[in-house]
Amino acid sequence: MRPFKAFSRLFFPILLVFVSPIMAQLYSDTENLKENVILIDHFGRKISLLAPVNNVVSLSPGITETVFALGYGDRLIGRTAYCDFPSDVVHVASVGNLNKPDIERIVALSPDVIIASTHFTEESLRRLDAAGQNVAILMGQDSFQGVYDGVIRPTALLFGDIAAGEALIASMRATKEEAMKRVAEFPYAPSVYYVVGFGEGGDWTAGGDTFIGNMIEMAGGRNIAADIRGWTFSLEAIVDRDPDIILIPPWAEKLFSKTPVYEDLRAVREGHVYVIDEDSIVRQGPRLADGYAVLVNAIGSFFK
Repeated sequence: MRPFKAFSRLFFPILLVFVSPIMAQLYSDTENLKENVILIDHFGRKISLLAPVNNVVSLSPGITETVFALGYGDRLIGRTAYCDFPSDVVHVASVGNLNKPDIERIVALSPDVIIASTHFTEESLRRLDAAGQNVAILMGQDSFQGVYDGVIRPTALLFGDIAAGEALIASMRATKEEAMKRVAEFPYAPSVYYVVGFGEGGDWTAGGDTFIGNMIEMAGGRNIAADIRGWTFSLEAIVDRDPDIILIPPWAEKLFSKTPVYEDLRAVREGHVYVIDEDSIVRQGPRLADGYAVLVNAIGSFFK
């Protein structure tokens, strides 16, 4: 039995990518850049390229998905072992784990730029800097707009293809807006519990200050853990609040509903436990809108 699972987040100081005035002008004046790509991160690190990148190493599943969604999967020459989507990514060389990439292997690949995000450590940044590598750390604040501005647009800029970034964002917005129309039709907001981990290792969920917690509310649900910060919850609170709906990741599908105490929850007894692909709502990337639509569909199933 797998009693516990939680997000393995390493809280490296957040690096928010922003666009300098010159870059903002480039965004507004041209759709495809041919030279002089400039990116500046939160620490004032200037990534200056003479031309758009021809090859890139991604140290984040969300970045990897973004590269493919923009149409530049053929320029990805390295990725982490956790980058598992889309399926074509298996043909790209692995450069180790999220928080401990193989620096020597990355350098040997000679990428034009290395794109990192969450889980990236200061030690890895120091070593790559010392090796003379271009490192762009792209992270969006926990919102759809944050993903657009902090991940998709900067990645598109590195490839010199602003139009591809805007097209991807437009597609995501359309998916989100269509799902929001369904939310408007819900008669009320059912109470929802999102399972991150459970059992002997403790109960973990998305608190009110997390993006997933906010996504639940946006999707028409009422997060029973909205009053907590972070991820730690308690079995007593779950039982006391007895949610209408329980959302679980695939690994917990056969375990949760057969585990003592959890099996007696009303949502389990009444058949309102729904499996959610956690990657689509955890990763800051192009599948976020699809993940939101899945949340809406799951919560909407309660009313059928």
